[in-house]
Amino acid sequence: MGVYPFHYFRIMKINKIILIVMALFINGCVSLSIGDKLSKRAVNKSTNTSKVEASVYASENTTMMAINHILPAKSAAFEMMNKTIIFPAFKRNNIDVYNSLQFLAPEGENEDGTFTFVYVANPYLEDQNYDILDVLIAEYGRSRAEEYFDIWLSCFAYEQEVMSFR
Repeated sequence: MGVYPFHYFRIMKINKIILIVMALFINGCVSLSIGDKLSKRAVNKSTNTSKVEASVYASENTTMMAINHILPAKSAAFEMMNKTIIFPAFKRNNIDVYNSLQFLAPEGENEDGTFTFVYVANPYLEDQNYDILDVLIAEYGRSRAEEYFDIWLSCFAYEQEVMSFR
């Protein structure tokens, strides 16, 4: 009696054909499962590859960022103005610009005590007006808009930095 892989099953008198069928069935199930996962990966890879081959940039559009360094004592006022006055004015006056804008608030203060708030326009719509004073004037009239704009300007510790990306 030689040693071969099925010697335990031979002792139990299990039919070799049943073992072969079970092995093929299990192998087939595993192959189908792996094949399905691989085909899904291949489909996803080809879609991602075509995007990467088309451009190495994040998008075909320009993105604008305005970085605002705000005084510690004015950070709450700056955030409140954006949420209750500036962004609602954009929403009522130009929904396309409003939909392209994001307002990012900091989690904490910078080393110098200032707070950095960021406006992101993605995509930046070059043919549209992002000027805050113009939008405030259109929404609230010149005198009130200038008051709001003066409050907005008084919040800055440093001049606003504007950058464009593609």
